[in-house]
Amino acid sequence: MAGANTNRDTLYYDGACGMCRGSVRRLRRLDWLDRLDFQDSTRLDDSQLPVSREDAMHRIPMRCADGRTLSGFFALRRALRRTPAGFLPALLLYIPGAGVIGQRVYDAIARRRARSGACEIQQHTDT
Repeated sequence: MAGANTNRDTLYYDGACGMCRGSVRRLRRLDWLDRLDFQDSTRLDDSQLPVSREDAMHRIPMRCADGRTLSGFFALRRALRRTPAGFLPALLLYIPGAGVIGQRVYDAIARRRARSGACEIQQHTDT
């Protein structure tokens, strides 16, 4: 069914990260209209990722159906907006200033998940 809907965005997640897998599980439950495709970055060659592997391990990337690439907070915000149940809550994430604050919060959580051992990006963390 993955090829049935050509209007899908593809989210590339870290399959070795429990936090990332949990986020994908929740998004799959919300994606009743099959607008999202999920690809485990750890199972793909570097050439199949929309960003460098290092960038993909820092911030979850998304290749939008229109060809754009988003990452981190902006990718998750769009993914949530593309789901029927997440559409209205996601609109709050588009108010002025939400992107700046959202990306900072996203980056703080990403740094914490690396330190906590929730995933294997420890060798990629910022110093």
